[in-house]
Amino acid sequence: MIATFGRRVMVLGLLAVAGCGKVSNSAASIASACQTVAEARCSQQSSCSLPDGTTGVGFSLLDNYGDRATCIGRQVLACTNGLNAPQTGNSPAKVQMCAMDLPSLSCADFFDNTPPADCAPTGPRQNGASCTFAGQCASGYCGGTKATICGTCADPPVAGADCTATTCDHGQRCVGATTLCETVVALNGTCDSGHPCDRGLTCVGENAAQMISGTCETAGARVGVPCGGTMPGCDPTQGLYCAGPAGAKTCMQVIYPGYNGTLVAGADGGAAMGTDAGVASDAGVATTPPGTPCGVLADGSHVGCVAGNCYTATGLATGQDQGSCKPLANDGQFCDLTVGPACMPPARCVVAAEGGTSGTCIVPSATSCP
Repeated sequence: MIATFGRRVMVLGLLAVAGCGKVSNSAASIASACQTVAEARCSQQSSCSLPDGTTGVGFSLLDNYGDRATCIGRQVLACTNGLNAPQTGNSPAKVQMCAMDLPSLSCADFFDNTPPADCAPTGPRQNGASCTFAGQCASGYCGGTKATICGTCADPPVAGADCTATTCDHGQRCVGATTLCETVVALNGTCDSGHPCDRGLTCVGENAAQMISGTCETAGARVGVPCGGTMPGCDPTQGLYCAGPAGAKTCMQVIYPGYNGTLVAGADGGAAMGTDAGVASDAGVATTPPGTPCGVLADGSHVGCVAGNCYTATGLATGQDQGSCKPLANDGQFCDLTVGPACMPPARCVVAAEGGTSGTCIVPSATSCP
């Protein structure tokens, strides 16, 4: 009750800045709100992608931005452009409320893009209207924006919808093997390659060759936890993978070349990100050099890429693939949807020709579309 009252007081204060009951959309109010929500999002992205019992920079943040400062800067950019977009249903007051709601959001919901209501505003534009941001649409969904800047307001896709050119809805995942949106499977649910388990879970018992489905079980979330075989695998969201001799596999930590944090021994004897890592990362993390071997190496170790992705000659490295790192492309630089490099969020890889895969990294702006 006290927390609710405090939040209402804060929101009323934000409203009062504008006077006459109107929400202030001044540059100062936008800057303040966007800084607050950016810090909240980056903190959650980091903390939700750290193995249990460790501290430092989370692996999702390392993958997508390299360091916390870059994450915050890019999140501020996305938020600012969205708030300045014409006919958006969002406002600095709503963004502040969203920032207050984020710490209570589960890590699964965070990574499944299932936000609190305050973080999913809707606007006046009806289905069929042009959009750049979801907050402009009455449906809360701007479709067709995977490789373009201008999309179209539409109903969110249902499970089984094609996700080649559009993003999936909250709680769904675009399955790489089928390019279809599928609702993530909850704990103890039936899973297979086309029906992925929710974050923090792993599919146990699946045998694709024999067409046998598996069951979603809790994944290993700490270095040193036994895994594989009839036991659950490890949580890749937390930078863990299952490796070691047959019958004695354990969860191990992905190695990130270029990460300048300090590694210390974890509680189970494995390497863990030390408390000094977070401090060092704020000064900047070196992007993993292009061409660095990544994925599963010959010695069984798993290497990731700081501010980049791991690619083979045909696409993203998956499973037991070994590839090479390609750093995220800067705004205005070349990108490719299939073989990389990818763009750093919030930039989109806008393809040059319909049906193509190569294009240019462009950040959606407030005036990108009508």
